[in-house]
Amino acid sequence: MSAKWVWRIWLGILIIAVTGGCSSVLDAQNEGNNGGAGNAGPAFSVRVGDSELAGSSGGQISEAYKDGMPLIELLKKSGVATLADDGDSLLTVNKVSLSPEWIWEIQLNGKRILDWNSGVDRSDSILIAAEPAAAGAEQQPVIFTVNGGSEQPEMTHSYVLPYSEDLSVRGVLKSSGMVLLAEDNKTVISIMDYKPLSNEAWTLKVNGKQLLDSGTDMKLRPQDTLEVALVLR
Repeated sequence: MSAKWVWRIWLGILIIAVTGGCSSVLDAQNEGNNGGAGNAGPAFSVRVGDSELAGSSGGQISEAYKDGMPLIELLKKSGVATLADDGDSLLTVNKVSLSPEWIWEIQLNGKRILDWNSGVDRSDSILIAAEPAAAGAEQQPVIFTVNGGSEQPEMTHSYVLPYSEDLSVRGVLKSSGMVLLAEDNKTVISIMDYKPLSNEAWTLKVNGKQLLDSGTDMKLRPQDTLEVALVLR
């Protein structure tokens, strides 16, 4: 066999090998992309009045989701919801609790559902919303949030309360049962018996804006969010 034919044969083998290698790389990339898409679960949101409180729970839902999974199993495995002992009601959703004047309502694709064993498709949309417990009651929530920050993350939790006239920052703090105020009723000493270290402090915020010492007199409005945040000095 001439050197010319040997060279052509080797060139053909080289082309086949390179083409096959590229194809394998592309296939691997496509599989990786498809796998990422496969992990995407149904859309998930948590609503209290006009406030969206889903946070990072949508990611937890996606990670826990499997095709055709019953809704109740998805909520449990994802860790975004805590159920009552009877299994018929939700206690907390994404670290949000409701006062007795409110209940959690679950909607699947915009429709309220009562059968929590319903299978969930990947393209579905799940909404858990706080609704008034009394039929026909006006929806006017106030949200009280304890934010432990990076120092005490286990303390982070929100509570949905009913709005009432003359409701003040101080009124929410004192009625919460978890906040200890100084004698002047302006300074937070401790929350859930946690007293800040020398380099920490509790700060008060309403709708993201920090309050001055006199801020405890501030009257709240429907949809306001009162936050007590642990910050470093």
